[in-house]
Amino acid sequence: MVELRPYRPDDQDAVVTLWWESWHSIRPGLRHPRPLDDWGARWANEIVPRQTIVVADDGGAVVGFAAADVGARLLSQIFIAPTRKRQGIGRQLFAWAQRSMPDGFVLHTLVDNVASRAFYERHGLVAGDAEINPANGLRTVEYRWTPEPAR
Repeated sequence: MVELRPYRPDDQDAVVTLWWESWHSIRPGLRHPRPLDDWGARWANEIVPRQTIVVADDGGAVVGFAAADVGARLLSQIFIAPTRKRQGIGRQLFAWAQRSMPDGFVLHTLVDNVASRAFYERHGLVAGDAEINPANGLRTVEYRWTPEPAR
């Protein structure tokens, strides 16, 4: 059974590898211009010290994760192992983001990330402007989640 738990330092290699593999599975032929080592450095130096991170753990194996800058209301990362997609892990991570940022949040994803975009739209996120991501030179679209007003 997949359970969400707080990120631990010994998760780093598994999380960075999952992040790399999941990102590259978005569409055939997609290659990031920066090497895996750069992703690891970004993870350790930018994401871990500044964001709240949760991992989806299945019997000791990291099968997904999410990272959020809660104060800025930004879900910066949400990734699932390619072999574990469409098993409810994304719903669990998305629900964590909603609980962590109940007033709403934004996230960015590649325009080419058709499956994730469909998931976000099914879960009530609204697409906004597209722009070029300076880290990879690819078009990204901003999505915004706003909670339903209380009745």
